Amino acid sequence: MGGEQPRPDIGGEILYMCYAPGTIHGGLFLLNASSGQVRRLTPDNAWNVDASWAPDGRRIVYSSTRDGRSDVYVMDISTGNVRRLSDGRGFNGYPTWSPDGRWIAYGSSRDGIEGRSDPPGFYREIYLVREDGSDLHRLLVTHASQSGPAWSPAGDQIAFASDMAGAYDVYTVAPDGRGLHQLTHHESGGGFATYPRWSRDGTQLAFSAASSGSNHSEIYWILAAGGEIHQVTDDPAAQWDGWPDWAPNSSWIVFTRNERGLQLFATTPDGSHAVQLTKDPGDKDEPRWRPA
Repeated sequence: MGGEQPRPDIGGEILYMCYAPGTIHGGLFLLNASSGQVRRLTPDNAWNVDASWAPDGRRIVYSSTRDGRSDVYVMDISTGNVRRLSDGRGFNGYPTWSPDGRWIAYGSSRDGIEGRSDPPGFYREIYLVREDGSDLHRLLVTHASQSGPAWSPAGDQIAFASDMAGAYDVYTVAPDGRGLHQLTHHESGGGFATYPRWSRDGTQLAFSAASSGSNHSEIYWILAAGGEIHQVTDDPAAQWDGWPDWAPNSSWIVFTRNERGLQLFATTPDGSHAVQLTKDPGDKDEPRWRPA
């Protein structure tokens, strides 16, 4: 993974996953958008994905198969020290840190709740655990699939995607499981909405969504309180856009675009100015901006 085109107008550092057949099985990398330089964070050949930042910007939490199963790990990026957080039961992934640094939320099938028969599998529900691995408990008991949790900057809400109403949509709920609120609605018309992420002031949620009968997802945002949905990207040449995340100053949204392979792009929230951030070989995905 070499350097990319310097973009000092965008700036910041972006954590992402890369997969390159034969060379990288799923490694985590850090892109300095200002200089275009890239640093690899995971030296092993395990499947390392689903990374997000601790609020101090010095550690990451991510999913890895380094011990043979998909578990959640914490890494100090300055030392490379890694410790396992989950205990090997079920699939464990998509972790995210609370803004006070005390809790980590992640998706897991650890309780083995049977999912739909088509496709077969188990529901993944969201669990909360303290940073030291204690006090593990389920956020909601819905017997539906939940994924991609994201804490609000104030720590009073968790956004996530769930199919509890019949299609994947974006929801918010308090960390104690109260006040469940559905923000998008695809249960009657088909399509889906998923991978929500908060703006840094906590007023908006970016997410990816597709209309009925289409897998051509685009990036959108909605007020966290609900209301009108605003479309951000609209490129018919792309197969899909996904995995949005807000810059620390909320002036840019980074996302993955599938167009002759997966690469990272950034756009202004109104969609008027989109730029490509990565171009070298390998599929890039799951970009997450480092806290300022």
